[in-house]
Amino acid sequence: MAMRGLMSSAVLALAGATLAAATARAEPTQITIALPSVNISFMSLYLADSLHFWADQGLEVKTIVLPGVGTNNAVINGSVQIAIGSSDAITRGWSHGQHMQAIGAGVKKTMEWVMIRKDIADAAHFDPNAPLSERAKILKGRKIAITSIGSLPDAVLKSVAYEAHIDPSDIETPTMLPADLMAAWKTKRIDGFSNAMPYAQQVMADGSGVMVSDPTKGEPTSFFPIAASIVTVREDYCPAHADICTKFMNGMQQGIKVVMTDRDKTMVEMKKRFPAYDDNVLGMAYDALKDAENDPPRVDPLAMENGDRMNIAAGFLKAEEKLKDYGPLIDNKYIK
Repeated sequence: MAMRGLMSSAVLALAGATLAAATARAEPTQITIALPSVNISFMSLYLADSLHFWADQGLEVKTIVLPGVGTNNAVINGSVQIAIGSSDAITRGWSHGQHMQAIGAGVKKTMEWVMIRKDIADAAHFDPNAPLSERAKILKGRKIAITSIGSLPDAVLKSVAYEAHIDPSDIETPTMLPADLMAAWKTKRIDGFSNAMPYAQQVMADGSGVMVSDPTKGEPTSFFPIAASIVTVREDYCPAHADICTKFMNGMQQGIKVVMTDRDKTMVEMKKRFPAYDDNVLGMAYDALKDAENDPPRVDPLAMENGDRMNIAAGFLKAEEKLKDYGPLIDNKYIK
């Protein structure tokens, strides 16, 4: 009896150990990513979350929003593992010794529109078909809202102004998150804004806004192609966590493919994330996004260099600080 009791105990112990090991294997790997804003450019990431593309690989991804360059700062200080940024921010950081790497780029255009109120455009006899260098003149002396100083919307605005030889000091740039921006637009407390989808599409659809620059045409074309929705990590992160980086990029790429092949499924996600916007506005945003998606989401060295050139035009970087080699900033091997 004693022997049978010992054997039973051993079997139970072995079963318990096996169950514990299986449970440990089932525990997802937790990471945090930081987005610089809430907009439709990040739809591939929203889809990867909602459709469980990451979860199915054993990743539990928490998303936080840190306006503008706050995302890169969070990567640098280690409070998040991954940030979604733009080429102008990562090259700017690298030139100042903040060595981050781009392991993917979700879109191949800035997807930031510079908009002006229609009443202002009409009063100025604005010609939407004129060259950008002429259109951009309307920005001088205006109050144009951006997400944050040094953000991609800020860089795009200043680069568009550069086309018309407008000094950045000749444009007032209050910083506003999208909800505040749209409220300020309605009450005419701002003259325009530089921002993404669906905010630009909303003011185009209701007739209250006119495009100064159109990213769907690659504007400002002096800096096209450019990389945006860049998956940014610390230089030492992916070599030590290759499995996580590969799984993350797998999920993102699956999300991109949904955007490019399944309008209905993407629209469902858009409506869930942006319930205040109607089908017309979201449909406009979808059409712009589908054309801009980067599949496969590999990072192009020329697109990174154009981010540097945009930094210089925007006054964020001195010409002599421009990087000579963009290879060290890029690692595409986690894209399968």
